[in-house]
Amino acid sequence: MKQRIVLSALILIYILSNCGSDKQTLNNFLPNATGTDSEMLIVMDSSKFKKKLGRSVINVFGENIYGLPQPEPYFDLKYIRPKNFNNILKFAKNIIIIFTLEGDSPSSKLLRNEFNQNSIEKIKSDTSLFMMIKKDQYAIGQEILYLFGKNDQVLLDHIKKNKEKLRTYFERRVIKKVNKKNISNTNKNISKDLMKRFGYNITVPAGFSIAKLDSQFVWLREIDPEIEKNIFIYFENYVSDEIFYKKNIEDFRRKISLKYLRDVENPSIYMTYQKELPFMKTEVNFKEKFSIETRGLWKLSDISGGGPFLSYTFVDKNSDKLYYLEGYVYAPGSKKRDLMREIYSILWSFKI
Repeated sequence: MKQRIVLSALILIYILSNCGSDKQTLNNFLPNATGTDSEMLIVMDSSKFKKKLGRSVINVFGENIYGLPQPEPYFDLKYIRPKNFNNILKFAKNIIIIFTLEGDSPSSKLLRNEFNQNSIEKIKSDTSLFMMIKKDQYAIGQEILYLFGKNDQVLLDHIKKNKEKLRTYFERRVIKKVNKKNISNTNKNISKDLMKRFGYNITVPAGFSIAKLDSQFVWLREIDPEIEKNIFIYFENYVSDEIFYKKNIEDFRRKISLKYLRDVENPSIYMTYQKELPFMKTEVNFKEKFSIETRGLWKLSDISGGGPFLSYTFVDKNSDKLYYLEGYVYAPGSKKRDLMREIYSILWSFKI
């Protein structure tokens, strides 16, 4: 008999797992999860998928990422009808299963059947319950998010209210994989040199080299025939918190680019930014430091190249220095989402 899911009413996010050796024994017989880290299956009643509930899920996980030159979603979504959710599809890395207690279609009944009667009664009586995450249910390295509610509107309200939390959970899962990849193959000599010169550390993946260096600035680059990845770090004495205003960050970046980011063969060409896409400025906690995260599009002054960038501006109070960290890519004809996730991972490895 198929084991049904038991829902705990004590927590909103309940990670089901077997314990100790029993779980290890079970995992020994599970296949590895399939698909890429950015692929996500959506399993729900087709009639609900076409309405507000389905659109809300797409709005969370399929929304386009700000600051990329072409539209690219956070995740590549694929809708699956419940009756087609077979043993092969169940091995996917990321799966979202959505249902409510509203409606009597065969698909809705099939999804509700995953939960035992006690859990169904808890969903009816406690409308604060709306989600549960289960790891390695059908495959190793898999995460399944269950979204449920007493009715469609209750679940819709929860999804809208928790949009960022839901997306961030899976986004961090992807970044964790990128971090692991970067750490496994690094250029330790450059990292050691930067620590010795400047007193900070940053993970430098193999393939990067130092393109420019002075007493306040370093430019790291990885160049291959089709893709170029760049990281630069600049610091100066901290003077005023006025730097954190949007216009001042734009001016600050322009000052750095005019001084350091010029074409080697033609110094009259320098890096600027594309005004067509305004900077998106967000206040974030960067390694326990107040920081401004900025996303936008860069371009060369002769319009011969361009692409997305991501930066962080913050003050190190111990040294009273203002830091500006930026990563950008040049990849004409290629998608940029996964490249910028690599940039994000490198920037967030920075430590003073």
